[in-house]
Amino acid sequence: MRSHFVKAVLLVCTTFWALGGRAPASAQPPPSNPPVLEESLEETLPPPSARLDLLRTKLKPKLENGQPVWEYELVVSERKLRLVDGTPYKVWAFNGSIPGPTLVAREGDRVRIRLVNETSNPHSLHSHGLWVPHRMDGAPHPHPPGHSHQEPELPPWANPVPPGQSYTYEYIARPAGTHWYHCHVNTNEHLDRGMSGALIILPRTAEPPVDQDLVLLLDEWNRDFADLGVPGQPRDMGHYDIFTLNGRSYPETESFQVRVGDVVRVRFINAGALSHSMHLHGHEFLVTHKDGQPLTDPALMDTVTVGPGERVDIVFVANNPGDWPLHCHASPHVTNAGRYPGGMMAHFRVGPERFPRQGEGPVGPGIRSLREAWRLSAVKALKVDVERAPAP
Repeated sequence: MRSHFVKAVLLVCTTFWALGGRAPASAQPPPSNPPVLEESLEETLPPPSARLDLLRTKLKPKLENGQPVWEYELVVSERKLRLVDGTPYKVWAFNGSIPGPTLVAREGDRVRIRLVNETSNPHSLHSHGLWVPHRMDGAPHPHPPGHSHQEPELPPWANPVPPGQSYTYEYIARPAGTHWYHCHVNTNEHLDRGMSGALIILPRTAEPPVDQDLVLLLDEWNRDFADLGVPGQPRDMGHYDIFTLNGRSYPETESFQVRVGDVVRVRFINAGALSHSMHLHGHEFLVTHKDGQPLTDPALMDTVTVGPGERVDIVFVANNPGDWPLHCHASPHVTNAGRYPGGMMAHFRVGPERFPRQGEGPVGPGIRSLREAWRLSAVKALKVDVERAPAP
């Protein structure tokens, strides 16, 4: 009897080992994540173009009592973002796209943003980097134990926007620079559901001209939370496996055609939880701004790190013909779930030929010739007293 029992145990163990430590399919519990996402949610709209220089020609403020007002409406809806490998990922999208639309205003003008919540979760709008009044910060405040967001002792702006309701954020656009907006409710989860977008405040003080002005929002995604669960948990920091620029992974990222000699500005915004070291092939660049602020000592680099929440502006002269990648140099971040190439990479095609057969590299002056112009621009800008603005 004992030998038969031992043989039975060995048979069960051997079968379990052969199945890779899994129970047979017939014994598996039903899947905990039923495939309902495909049928129930609309896909996101195409992401906004990186070309800020083109967008600026289309956006104009309206005048109220002689004062320019940049007015926007952001509608939050639940959708699915199709990741590069085909995975549908549940998101809360601003105006249907990931990232949300790029918002633009002029320094010193008024900004008015109406947030409309069409989801079943509370949301808010935080203008990251802007000097807004307290009631416009969009960060719901902590409550003592036993208190909820719904209790009446708090003013409305200290609470998130409930489902089916709206709230209007209004403030003076300052300081100038590259900023961004995002939801500040359960921030770890809501950012990992795509709730962010660029917010650019154009300076009153003129800056050196550029031929192309690009906005690239960096982010990462954990496919384990594509349908259910709460993404953004501390223990899952190492589990991100899809990496995006403006909501897309290479080879679906936007490519840029530039002429030899064009001056290109790239505004990096890190909306994710990881740092990214952005590297440009074939060129060096000038780091001109950090967190929207002009730098009086702009640094020459070819790789710059952008931490979570940070913004870094670079400028380069496209003087080296060919097809050149711009990518994160943390090599796992240029894969699609481990498959290279992919992820956080875009391409600049400099000149008419993608693969030039002749030449010895750079043609004409590079960014070093413009370093002094950007330094003087920063010195001039910082002398402007932007804090003396009209009262709200």
